[in-house]
This record gives sequence, C-alpha cells and structure tokens, in this order.
Amino acid sequence: MKNNSIVTAGDRNYLWGLFLMISSLRKNGMDEPVIVGTKGFDAESAAILAQLGDVRLVPFDDFRRSLTCCKAQAMLQAETDYITWVDSDGFFVGNCSHRLIPETPDQIHVRMRSAAEQPQAFKGYTYGEDGHQIPQAVLEVWKKNIGGLDEPRIRRSCSACFLSVHKSARPFLEKWHEQMMTVLPANNIGVVDRSLKYYHQLDESVLNSCLAFFPQAPRVAETYRLDKDPNEIFIHFIGQPKPWQGWAPSAIRHFDHYVGVVEFAQSQGWRMPGPIPACLKRENRLLCTLLRYPVSIRYKIMKRLRKWFG
Repeated sequence: MKNNSIVTAGDRNYLWGLFLMISSLRKNGMDEPVIVGTKGFDAESAAILAQLGDVRLVPFDDFRRSLTCCKAQAMLQAETDYITWVDSDGFFVGNCSHRLIPETPDQIHVRMRSAAEQPQAFKGYTYGEDGHQIPQAVLEVWKKNIGGLDEPRIRRSCSACFLSVHKSARPFLEKWHEQMMTVLPANNIGVVDRSLKYYHQLDESVLNSCLAFFPQAPRVAETYRLDKDPNEIFIHFIGQPKPWQGWAPSAIRHFDHYVGVVEFAQSQGWRMPGPIPACLKRENRLLCTLLRYPVSIRYKIMKRLRKWFG
C-alpha cells in the first residue's frame, strides 16, 4: 500500500512502543512508508527505527507542546494519496493494509465512540445531557471557536488514536493544527488536562471540534473496520503502564500477540531499543499475569504523586 503513509510520533521514552508498532507492520506484511515525529532522539534511537525499512524521521525538538498535539503537522509531511495516523502505543495483528484507508476520498476513517462510551469520554462534564452525546455546552464553545457551521456534523466524539484521510483533506489537517495552536496551552501539559473544560482531551477534543463544525471536514465513516475481524485488528494500549513497562489488567489478554512481535524482530536480527524488558519475554507470562494489578496500582500511585509534587 505505497499510496498510503503511516504516521506516528514519540519521544525517547516511547522508543519501544514505536519500534514494536512499526515491527508489527513488517511482521504482517504491511509495507507502507512510515513517518515518525520525534523528540529527544539521538543517532542510535534514529538508527533503531530506520533499520525497519522505509521509515522517515521528522524532528519536533522545538515543539513546546506534547507530541500528541503534533499529529496534524506530522501527517502533513506525507506525500502519498492517503495519510494514516497511528498512535505509537498500539500495534497491528494481521495484515490490515486493506482496512486502513477510508472507503471513499471524502471520508475520514476513524472510530466514533458508541453511546455507551460517551459518559466516559466526557467524565465529570455534566450539563444536563443524557450522557450519550457531546454535551451541548461543549458544542457551543467549539462552534464559536471554529466559526464555521451552525449545526454540528457529529453528536458523538471520535477517538484520535487512529485516523485515515485522503490527501484532499489537507485543509482539514491544517485547520486541526491551527486550532490546536490557538485553543490549547503553549506548554507541555501531557495528553489529558481536566482543567481545560472544553478541550480536556487536547488533540482529540480539537479534532472533534473540527469534525463537528469545520465546513471542509471529511465525513466520518459509518463503519470502523479495524475491530471487525480478530485476525486483522489494531490494538491500542490506553493509559499506563504500557506493555514495555508492565502489563495492565485490560492489556494482558494481548500478551501473546505483542510478545510475538518482539520475537519476530529478534528473528530478523534487528537491533533492539535496549535489553528486552522482562515483561516482554514469553517465559514471564504467568508472572506478568499475576502482577498485572499491583503493577497497575503502582503506576496510578506514581501518577498521583507526580501530579501533587510536580
């Protein structure tokens, strides 16, 4: 699928995630060119990704915000007919090339949240809504800030961990980037900030504001195609810990597939990002399963302490 570029991003702390996401492409025969937005990379880190074939690095060292806010800018580096964003803390099972791009050029292939997910997406934001749609108070602010359509095109939000568009959607990507630079703080505040009442999910909130009110936004595809066949899916590890740090209870079911990517990379003779973590070794599966709750609790405690003490 040389007419489609896969775009992702990460700093040095996400090197294992980047390495394994791209390795999962190659393991499954997916030969798309890959563009990686990087921050804090040295020559060794760059070489580790370059060895995976058809990988181009785009430094974002001067980008003051979290790399989650560089998605649109990184996607605009692509020169192919289609442009696909994939979060670096995910991976592919099976050859998904034919499932990536939208079915028609006027669409964006992205996962719209179900009605059941909406309350979680806007957790803590109660405006008298039924919880199954984007709160009206949020829509009103998005509408004002976009200055486009009078009525929203979407009523439920979409996930920003994966999305794919045709090159004709470049004005939409430019608008998404412009809005992030306009409405989000100019410093690195992480990937979620609950103090931002209308944009607490940062890039994802702005993405949805553009999908809702920007006149040139692509139409959201009716069907998300990367969760229909268990043999051809994209798996995204939300929250912490990430599998290269330890296994969370919700992630452990993917242990065999993810470790299989590590083993594939070893079989290719590729240089690893470092010594293989114990949690990515097959012989430690039982131990990782037993430790999934303690490890997860530890990361939650550490996150809370970092928040309290800066």
